Amino acid sequence: MLPVAYRDELERIVFFNPEQGRVTASLLDSVRSYGVPSIVEDGTLLRFRVPAFGTVQSLFALDESEQPERLAGVVMFVRETADTMRLLHLAIHEDYVGGGDRADAGVTPRLMAAVWSACRRTRGITTLRLPYLREAQMRLQPTG
Repeated sequence: MLPVAYRDELERIVFFNPEQGRVTASLLDSVRSYGVPSIVEDGTLLRFRVPAFGTVQSLFALDESEQPERLAGVVMFVRETADTMRLLHLAIHEDYVGGGDRADAGVTPRLMAAVWSACRRTRGITTLRLPYLREAQMRLQPTG
């Protein structure tokens, strides 16, 4: 969860992101299928709810080189079935995407690696479904 002090920036990155045009079709498909995500205050922390799933898992990327720490991105995902995790939404601050001033921070691949790691640690998950740029599925191989 994320401290409530980040609410305005979180809303801006998720709902008013100037980079959304890159994934408009996928965003619209997700909203049609699962509903519009909402930010929920849980005491002093923020989390996301999606109508089709209720509370969803979220990971937040903070740039610790800035003071105060800057919100660089967020990813929302959910256990869709017993063996499948679905990435619902990935929102990256425009300074941290390709061509941005801080693109070298690698926020997108780091968030994706964190989701991948969460899937590998979750018992029973064998597939991660990704919605962007035509839906893709990634099969997880058991570790020995």
